[in-house]
Amino acid sequence: MQPKWLTMQRKSKLIVTVVLVAVVTTSILAVGLISYMNQPSLILTGTLYFNDSGDHHGGFEMAMQWNITLFLKEDLGRLIVTPEPGYMCNDVLLKWSYSIVGFQMSEQNIVMAIDGHSVVLEFVENETIWNRYHNHYISATPDLSPTIFPGFLSHYYVELRLAQIPL
Repeated sequence: MQPKWLTMQRKSKLIVTVVLVAVVTTSILAVGLISYMNQPSLILTGTLYFNDSGDHHGGFEMAMQWNITLFLKEDLGRLIVTPEPGYMCNDVLLKWSYSIVGFQMSEQNIVMAIDGHSVVLEFVENETIWNRYHNHYISATPDLSPTIFPGFLSHYYVELRLAQIPL
Protein backbone atom coordinates (compact mmCIF):
# COMPACT_ATOMS: atom_id res chain seq x y z
CA MET A 1 0.00 0.00 0.00
CA GLN A 2 1.22 3.51 -0.90
CA PRO A 3 1.45 6.28 1.63
CA LYS A 4 -1.41 8.78 1.58
CA TRP A 5 0.84 11.72 0.70
CA LEU A 6 2.05 9.93 -2.48
CA THR A 7 -1.54 9.34 -3.66
CA MET A 8 -2.39 13.01 -3.04
CA GLN A 9 0.72 14.08 -4.98
CA ARG A 10 -0.41 11.99 -7.98
CA LYS A 11 -3.91 13.50 -7.78
CA SER A 12 -2.42 16.99 -7.67
CA LYS A 13 -0.26 16.25 -10.73
CA LEU A 14 -3.30 14.88 -12.55
CA ILE A 15 -5.39 17.95 -11.73
CA VAL A 16 -2.59 20.31 -12.80
CA THR A 17 -2.15 18.36 -16.05
CA VAL A 18 -5.90 18.43 -16.83
CA VAL A 19 -6.11 22.17 -16.09
CA LEU A 20 -3.02 22.85 -18.22
CA VAL A 21 -4.41 20.83 -21.15
CA ALA A 22 -7.76 22.67 -20.83
CA VAL A 23 -6.06 26.09 -20.83
CA VAL A 24 -3.87 25.25 -23.83
CA THR A 25 -6.81 23.80 -25.78
CA THR A 26 -9.01 26.81 -25.01
CA SER A 27 -6.22 29.18 -26.03
CA ILE A 28 -5.68 27.41 -29.34
CA LEU A 29 -9.42 27.47 -30.07
CA ALA A 30 -9.67 31.16 -29.13
CA VAL A 31 -6.74 32.12 -31.38
CA GLY A 32 -8.24 30.11 -34.24
CA LEU A 33 -11.64 31.73 -33.79
CA ILE A 34 -10.17 35.24 -33.63
CA SER A 35 -8.07 34.52 -36.72
CA TYR A 36 -11.14 33.23 -38.58
CA MET A 37 -13.22 36.24 -37.56
CA ASN A 38 -10.52 38.63 -38.78
CA GLN A 39 -10.34 37.02 -42.22
CA PRO A 40 -12.54 38.73 -44.80
CA SER A 41 -15.16 36.56 -46.45
CA LEU A 42 -15.08 38.69 -49.62
CA ILE A 43 -12.57 41.08 -51.15
CA LEU A 44 -13.36 43.43 -54.02
CA THR A 45 -10.85 45.67 -55.77
CA GLY A 46 -11.25 48.60 -58.08
CA THR A 47 -10.68 52.29 -58.55
CA LEU A 48 -11.96 55.64 -57.36
CA TYR A 49 -11.74 58.37 -60.01
CA PHE A 50 -12.52 62.05 -59.70
CA ASN A 51 -12.14 65.27 -61.66
CA ASP A 52 -13.26 68.83 -61.09
CA SER A 53 -15.21 69.25 -64.36
CA GLY A 54 -18.39 67.42 -63.34
CA ASP A 55 -18.19 65.15 -66.39
CA HIS A 56 -16.45 61.80 -66.86
CA HIS A 57 -13.93 63.09 -69.40
CA GLY A 58 -12.55 66.37 -68.25
CA GLY A 59 -10.86 68.07 -65.43
CA PHE A 60 -10.23 71.78 -65.64
CA GLU A 61 -7.44 71.69 -63.09
CA MET A 62 -7.68 68.35 -61.29
CA ALA A 63 -8.17 64.69 -62.12
CA MET A 64 -6.95 61.67 -60.20
CA GLN A 65 -7.57 57.97 -59.80
CA TRP A 66 -6.76 55.76 -56.81
CA ASN A 67 -6.80 52.00 -56.28
CA ILE A 68 -9.31 50.75 -53.74
CA THR A 69 -9.84 47.52 -51.86
CA LEU A 70 -13.06 46.54 -50.11
CA PHE A 71 -12.67 43.97 -47.32
CA LEU A 72 -15.94 42.38 -46.17
CA LYS A 73 -17.07 40.04 -43.43
CA GLU A 74 -20.79 39.30 -43.78
CA ASP A 75 -22.44 42.67 -44.52
CA LEU A 76 -19.77 44.81 -42.80
CA GLY A 77 -16.48 45.98 -44.16
CA ARG A 78 -13.86 48.59 -44.79
CA LEU A 79 -13.12 50.43 -48.06
CA ILE A 80 -9.45 51.36 -48.28
CA VAL A 81 -8.23 53.94 -50.80
CA THR A 82 -4.55 53.66 -51.69
CA PRO A 83 -2.84 56.99 -52.30
CA GLU A 84 -0.20 57.26 -54.98
CA PRO A 85 2.68 59.32 -53.52
CA GLY A 86 4.00 62.09 -55.69
CA TYR A 87 0.98 62.58 -57.93
CA MET A 88 -0.61 65.99 -58.39
CA CYS A 89 -4.15 66.24 -56.92
CA ASN A 90 -3.42 63.33 -54.57
CA ASP A 91 -4.07 65.59 -51.60
CA VAL A 92 -7.63 66.52 -52.67
CA LEU A 93 -9.01 63.37 -51.04
CA LEU A 94 -8.78 63.86 -47.28
CA LYS A 95 -9.82 60.41 -46.04
CA TRP A 96 -8.39 57.00 -47.00
CA SER A 97 -10.58 54.53 -45.07
CA TYR A 98 -14.40 54.21 -45.03
CA SER A 99 -16.75 51.98 -43.05
CA ILE A 100 -19.16 49.78 -44.99
CA VAL A 101 -22.48 48.53 -43.60
CA GLY A 102 -25.45 46.76 -45.14
CA PHE A 103 -23.41 45.25 -47.97
CA GLN A 104 -25.51 43.20 -50.41
CA MET A 105 -24.29 41.88 -53.73
CA SER A 106 -26.27 40.30 -56.56
CA GLU A 107 -25.61 39.69 -60.25
CA GLN A 108 -27.25 43.06 -61.01
CA ASN A 109 -25.84 45.39 -58.36
CA ILE A 110 -24.13 46.08 -55.07
CA VAL A 111 -25.98 47.97 -52.37
CA MET A 112 -24.13 49.33 -49.33
CA ALA A 113 -23.65 52.34 -47.12
CA ILE A 114 -20.29 54.12 -47.22
CA ASP A 115 -19.83 56.01 -43.96
CA GLY A 116 -23.63 56.11 -43.66
CA HIS A 117 -24.32 57.20 -47.27
CA SER A 118 -26.39 54.78 -49.34
CA VAL A 119 -24.67 53.73 -52.58
CA VAL A 120 -25.79 51.46 -55.42
CA LEU A 121 -23.27 50.16 -57.96
CA GLU A 122 -24.75 48.60 -61.10
CA PHE A 123 -23.06 45.62 -62.75
CA VAL A 124 -21.73 46.70 -66.17
CA GLU A 125 -20.82 43.87 -68.49
CA ASN A 126 -19.62 46.07 -71.37
CA GLU A 127 -18.40 49.42 -70.06
CA THR A 128 -18.36 52.02 -72.86
CA ILE A 129 -17.20 55.28 -71.23
CA TRP A 130 -13.58 54.22 -70.65
CA ASN A 131 -13.80 50.86 -72.48
CA ARG A 132 -11.70 49.12 -69.83
CA TYR A 133 -13.89 48.43 -66.78
CA HIS A 134 -15.89 45.55 -68.21
CA ASN A 135 -17.60 43.27 -65.68
CA HIS A 136 -17.32 45.84 -62.88
CA TYR A 137 -19.89 47.20 -60.48
CA ILE A 138 -19.95 50.95 -61.14
CA SER A 139 -21.55 54.04 -59.67
CA ALA A 140 -20.86 57.58 -60.86
CA THR A 141 -22.05 61.15 -60.53
CA PRO A 142 -24.94 62.09 -60.40
CA ASP A 143 -26.00 58.79 -58.75
CA LEU A 144 -22.88 58.84 -56.56
CA SER A 145 -22.43 62.03 -54.56
CA PRO A 146 -18.85 63.32 -54.57
CA THR A 147 -19.31 64.74 -51.06
CA ILE A 148 -19.30 61.21 -49.59
CA PHE A 149 -15.54 61.50 -49.95
CA PRO A 150 -14.12 64.32 -47.79
CA GLY A 151 -12.27 66.84 -49.91
CA PHE A 152 -14.49 66.43 -52.96
CA LEU A 153 -16.88 69.27 -53.77
CA SER A 154 -20.46 68.73 -54.93
CA HIS A 155 -19.74 69.81 -58.52
CA TYR A 156 -16.93 67.25 -59.01
CA TYR A 157 -17.37 64.09 -61.04
CA VAL A 158 -16.64 60.88 -59.12
CA GLU A 159 -16.74 57.25 -60.23
CA LEU A 160 -16.42 54.17 -58.02
CA ARG A 161 -15.65 50.84 -59.72
CA LEU A 162 -15.46 47.44 -58.01
CA ALA A 163 -14.73 43.95 -59.25
CA GLN A 164 -14.76 40.69 -57.31
CA ILE A 165 -11.53 38.78 -56.90
CA PRO A 166 -11.56 35.10 -55.95
CA LEU A 167 -10.32 34.24 -52.45
